[in-house]
Amino acid sequence: MACLFADGKLREGDVWRQESVIGSVFEGSIHQRDGELFPRLKGSAFVSADSCLILEENDPFRWGIRE
Repeated sequence: MACLFADGKLREGDVWRQESVIGSVFEGSIHQRDGELFPRLKGSAFVSADSCLILEENDPFRWGIRE
């Protein structure tokens, strides 16, 4: 939503409605206070997985490729 706001596609207080291919719907809006953006989301979701990340100490890319 912050990107939509920055691109001028979402104004403060407007509602962005996003529907998935299976019909679930999320609504979001963005509000600005003291120069900061605050998103508000409305919808429901279900946990479909739980995972554990294994980061090996000797892996130079364990935190991604950095400059």
